[in-house]
Amino acid sequence: MTGLPLRAALAALLLAAPAAGAGLELWRLEPGAGAAEGTAPDLPLPVGSLLKPFLAKAWAAAHPGTPAPRLRCGPGDHCWLRSGHGELGLAGALTVSCNSYFLKLAGATPADQLSATLAAEGFQPAPASASRALGLEGPDGALAMAPSALLAAYARLVREPWPGAEPVRREVLAGLREAALTGTAGAIGHSGFWAKTGTVPGPDGVPAESTGLALAVDDAGWAILARLRPGRGMDAAQALAAPIDQYRPWARRRPRPAARAGAPPEVVRVRLFELLKARRYRVRNLGPDPVPCADGYLGPGAGRELAPGESAGPGLLALSEPSGLEKRFLGEVTCAERDGLPRLIARMPVREYVAGVLAGEIPGNRTGLRLELGAAVLRFLALGPRHPDADVGDSTRDAYFVGRRPAEALSDADWSAIRAAARAPGPSQWSSDDGGRPLSAGEVWGGAPAAAVPAGPPSRPWTRTWSAAQLEQAFGAPVRGLAVAREAGVWVLRVRTDGPSRSLRYDEAHRALAAVLGWGALPSPADRIDPVPGGFRASGVGLGHRVGLSLTPRP
Repeated sequence: MTGLPLRAALAALLLAAPAAGAGLELWRLEPGAGAAEGTAPDLPLPVGSLLKPFLAKAWAAAHPGTPAPRLRCGPGDHCWLRSGHGELGLAGALTVSCNSYFLKLAGATPADQLSATLAAEGFQPAPASASRALGLEGPDGALAMAPSALLAAYARLVREPWPGAEPVRREVLAGLREAALTGTAGAIGHSGFWAKTGTVPGPDGVPAESTGLALAVDDAGWAILARLRPGRGMDAAQALAAPIDQYRPWARRRPRPAARAGAPPEVVRVRLFELLKARRYRVRNLGPDPVPCADGYLGPGAGRELAPGESAGPGLLALSEPSGLEKRFLGEVTCAERDGLPRLIARMPVREYVAGVLAGEIPGNRTGLRLELGAAVLRFLALGPRHPDADVGDSTRDAYFVGRRPAEALSDADWSAIRAAARAPGPSQWSSDDGGRPLSAGEVWGGAPAAAVPAGPPSRPWTRTWSAAQLEQAFGAPVRGLAVAREAGVWVLRVRTDGPSRSLRYDEAHRALAAVLGWGALPSPADRIDPVPGGFRASGVGLGHRVGLSLTPRP
């Protein structure tokens, strides 16, 4: 923002909507039509990850009657997410477009079956390796497909069963549905679609020259494809939102485009003073320039009361209520009416919101914990809005937002580190005190070791007894043994069945058990697990991940 007045720069961030670039091309296929209509010729183009559903079809044809596997994506597994996605099934792998999962799926499929299936769908040329089957560039180019053929393949996918492999197709559709809601294609912003994205690298892997692809299809077989140059898959998905409005005006828009995990909105809407029932609020301009308000401008240092229907900003503002409680932030505020009382909704840059949460949840500038909590806040925001009129509130029911505290400012280096950390797996919810013996972030999520968070004496001991039947339902097979271990310094739950043993990190173990036994089935990484008649008993101390942030149920 260097060189721009504060008000103009902030207004540009808060109010400007991204426009589709000049490199946007669109093709759409109407039900029953033989060819797609497009803004560019119907010539073969590299499709990248858009072929992943058909890679699953090839695997299913080679393994009739076999459920789709669960596979692990870890660091160094050649995935776009360097830290890995953890253990995934087919639906989850499609939701996040996990490269590692589909590379392993392709490697487990005979080459002739891969070639036959992909050729039948219209992909060309025949893949010579698993990486080529994934859509990656090879010596003779990437797999390509004409837009009409690609759209027709997706229309068939959602309407025609796979003989002998229908359960696998249903899992593919579940992944594409979730991708359109919360995954890589979530920015299409509409319900009722299956969707997939892809990013085709530019020359020498230059991100600024990559091409983004996004495809959406509905249950009638209507399909639309966007190609954005330069761009990424998620950018192409966002570019599809307006054409879907144009061609399918009855399609239901979600309150706002759902962000993929780890990619929160750039502007956050916050309910201020949410738990108070004040009848008057006052706004004051703390900045050096006038800011817009209901009847003109507020000069530097000036203030006025806000009535329902009035607004102020953007600028550096202080909001207060009659008892003297005040919150400061960079952004704008609107006064609405709810339950017969004036209610304030602030809009601010995401960095401003994160800094205000850090100041409220962990005052004192504890750098290590600030990084973990800041990343959790971004993941929390990426889950979507919590209220009809706002993304979050400012009370502990959402996250305790206190606003600006100059002594605890968020530096550029801290902010860059927080954004980078948010792209890795981790919690999206927390509480201020987990009561346990803290572990390091590295022990829970892997990656570089990190110092444990200082804590007082452990409290909140817990025990849980899991029956054999419950464990079989959670892990998909009779469980013969359970043990707590550390692998490469990371806490894992070792699950022994009649098949191969599995090592699950805390998040994976927690999800599996919670699906059967509820959220509190594994409150934190267990210290020990012992066999008991009819099952196993786990014991531990504290709640959540025990790195200073506790996962708590979302009300």
